[in-house]
Amino acid sequence: MSFKKFYFIFLLGFLNSKPLLSQNSRTEILTLKAEQISLPNRKFYIKKIICDFNQPKYFLIKKGLFSKQKNMILGDSIQRILMNYLKPSNKHMGGQAPILLIVKELKIREKRHFLREDGMAKFNVEFYIETDSKPLKIFQSNAFKTYSGFMDVTDQHESNVKSVINSCMIDFNNAKIDFSKYVISKVFKAKHTPY
Repeated sequence: MSFKKFYFIFLLGFLNSKPLLSQNSRTEILTLKAEQISLPNRKFYIKKIICDFNQPKYFLIKKGLFSKQKNMILGDSIQRILMNYLKPSNKHMGGQAPILLIVKELKIREKRHFLREDGMAKFNVEFYIETDSKPLKIFQSNAFKTYSGFMDVTDQHESNVKSVINSCMIDFNNAKIDFSKYVISKVFKAKHTPY
């Protein structure tokens, strides 16, 4: 094959791949689409979420075959992302204890090896009940998940962040906590109708 012919084929291939490369240059967004978590016999609901660490503006990731360094940003604050994600599993029903959830840590990391990339998601959270004086810590949970991919694990981050959140919520739901002493029951007076 002559050099000119080789150069023409190479140039044509590069021009065809250019849109693909430019698509990969955008920032990745982590939003966590809402989903139902299996929490049987749930006796609590998350009333408020507080973030107790410096919320990351972005997580550094590497995307694609050529490991182009990119930022993965949160689509909103951690509080809003979590509240929205937990919404289907957090419907408030009577007799449930209101819980304050304090996020201590949320991390996403990637590490590249020769033919493999490792990803990591970590979540650390504390559960509080509101009392008359101050919130009382009743439970703490953390979850850590690592995962590997042949060339790129970026697309797995969302499902793995969901996995560590789910793990902490299930741990809390399965804990032997007597919520009845924290629930304020309303007393209703029956209205008598004259006969």
